[in-house]
Amino acid sequence: MRTPAVTARLAQSEDDASLVLEAERAALAEVEQYSLQMLELVATSRLRAEQVRKRAETRIERLRERMNAAAQLRQERIDCEMQAMACDPGTDSPDLALLDSAIDRVAEELAGLPESS
Repeated sequence: MRTPAVTARLAQSEDDASLVLEAERAALAEVEQYSLQMLELVATSRLRAEQVRKRAETRIERLRERMNAAAQLRQERIDCEMQAMACDPGTDSPDLALLDSAIDRVAEELAGLPESS
Protein backbone atom coordinates (compact mmCIF):
# COMPACT_ATOMS: atom_id res chain seq x y z
CA MET A 1 0.00 0.00 0.00
CA ARG A 2 1.24 3.37 -0.92
CA THR A 3 1.25 6.20 1.44
CA PRO A 4 1.07 9.76 0.24
CA ALA A 5 4.78 10.21 1.04
CA VAL A 6 5.70 7.16 -1.05
CA THR A 7 3.49 8.35 -3.88
CA ALA A 8 5.09 11.80 -3.73
CA ARG A 9 8.55 10.27 -3.76
CA LEU A 10 7.68 8.06 -6.72
CA ALA A 11 6.31 11.05 -8.59
CA GLN A 12 9.46 13.03 -7.77
CA SER A 13 11.64 10.08 -8.85
CA GLU A 14 9.75 9.85 -12.13
CA ASP A 15 10.18 13.60 -12.66
CA ASP A 16 13.88 13.32 -11.84
CA ALA A 17 14.27 10.32 -14.18
CA SER A 18 12.47 12.27 -16.91
CA LEU A 19 14.85 15.21 -16.40
CA VAL A 20 17.87 12.91 -16.48
CA LEU A 21 16.66 11.26 -19.69
CA GLU A 22 15.99 14.67 -21.24
CA ALA A 23 19.49 15.85 -20.25
CA GLU A 24 20.98 12.64 -21.64
CA ARG A 25 19.15 13.11 -24.96
CA ALA A 26 20.35 16.72 -25.14
CA ALA A 27 23.92 15.63 -24.39
CA LEU A 28 23.77 12.91 -27.05
CA ALA A 29 22.38 15.40 -29.56
CA GLU A 30 25.27 17.78 -28.79
CA VAL A 31 27.78 14.96 -29.15
CA GLU A 32 26.24 14.05 -32.50
CA GLN A 33 26.34 17.68 -33.61
CA TYR A 34 30.02 17.98 -32.65
CA SER A 35 30.78 14.71 -34.41
CA LEU A 36 29.20 16.03 -37.60
CA GLN A 37 31.13 19.29 -37.28
CA MET A 38 34.38 17.35 -36.85
CA LEU A 39 33.60 15.22 -39.91
CA GLU A 40 32.99 18.41 -41.91
CA LEU A 41 36.28 19.86 -40.68
CA VAL A 42 38.14 16.69 -41.63
CA ALA A 43 36.56 16.68 -45.08
CA THR A 44 37.37 20.37 -45.57
CA SER A 45 40.92 19.81 -44.40
CA ARG A 46 41.41 16.91 -46.81
CA LEU A 47 39.97 18.95 -49.66
CA ARG A 48 42.30 21.84 -48.89
CA ALA A 49 45.28 19.51 -48.66
CA GLU A 50 44.39 18.06 -52.07
CA GLN A 51 44.10 21.56 -53.54
CA VAL A 52 47.49 22.53 -52.10
CA ARG A 53 49.02 19.32 -53.48
CA LYS A 54 47.61 19.99 -56.94
CA ARG A 55 48.83 23.59 -56.93
CA ALA A 56 52.28 22.46 -55.83
CA GLU A 57 52.41 19.82 -58.58
CA THR A 58 51.38 22.43 -61.15
CA ARG A 59 54.06 24.84 -59.94
CA ILE A 60 56.69 22.13 -59.96
CA GLU A 61 55.73 21.10 -63.49
CA ARG A 62 55.94 24.71 -64.71
CA LEU A 63 59.33 25.09 -63.03
CA ARG A 64 60.56 21.88 -64.67
CA GLU A 65 59.37 23.12 -68.05
CA ARG A 66 61.19 26.44 -67.59
CA MET A 67 64.34 24.69 -66.42
CA ASN A 68 64.23 22.29 -69.37
CA ALA A 69 63.70 25.17 -71.81
CA ALA A 70 66.61 27.08 -70.26
CA ALA A 71 68.83 24.00 -70.41
CA GLN A 72 67.88 23.41 -74.03
CA LEU A 73 68.69 27.03 -74.88
CA ARG A 74 72.05 26.74 -73.16
CA GLN A 75 72.78 23.52 -75.02
CA GLU A 76 71.91 25.21 -78.31
CA ARG A 77 74.31 28.04 -77.46
CA ILE A 78 77.06 25.54 -76.76
CA ASP A 79 76.33 23.75 -80.02
CA CYS A 80 76.48 27.04 -81.94
CA GLU A 81 79.79 27.93 -80.31
CA MET A 82 81.14 24.47 -81.09
CA GLN A 83 80.05 24.75 -84.74
CA ALA A 84 81.57 28.19 -85.02
CA MET A 85 84.80 26.90 -83.60
CA ALA A 86 84.79 23.87 -85.92
CA CYS A 87 84.17 26.03 -89.01
CA ASP A 88 86.96 28.46 -88.17
CA PRO A 89 90.19 27.08 -89.73
CA GLY A 90 92.34 29.56 -87.82
CA THR A 91 91.43 28.23 -84.40
CA ASP A 92 94.17 28.82 -81.94
CA SER A 93 94.56 28.61 -78.19
CA PRO A 94 92.77 31.93 -77.36
CA ASP A 95 89.68 30.64 -79.15
CA LEU A 96 89.90 27.36 -77.26
CA ALA A 97 90.21 29.28 -74.02
CA LEU A 98 87.02 31.22 -74.89
CA LEU A 99 85.27 27.97 -75.70
CA ASP A 100 86.42 26.37 -72.45
CA SER A 101 85.23 29.44 -70.57
CA ALA A 102 81.82 29.30 -72.27
CA ILE A 103 81.47 25.60 -71.52
CA ASP A 104 82.41 26.18 -67.88
CA ARG A 105 79.92 29.05 -67.62
CA VAL A 106 77.08 27.00 -69.09
CA ALA A 107 77.95 23.99 -66.92
CA GLU A 108 77.82 26.24 -63.83
CA GLU A 109 74.47 27.67 -64.91
CA LEU A 110 73.07 24.18 -65.43
CA ALA A 111 74.32 23.14 -62.01
CA GLY A 112 72.79 26.25 -60.45
CA LEU A 113 76.11 27.64 -59.28
CA PRO A 114 76.99 31.33 -59.53
CA GLU A 115 79.37 32.33 -62.29
CA SER A 116 82.99 32.38 -61.26
CA SER A 117 83.82 35.57 -63.19
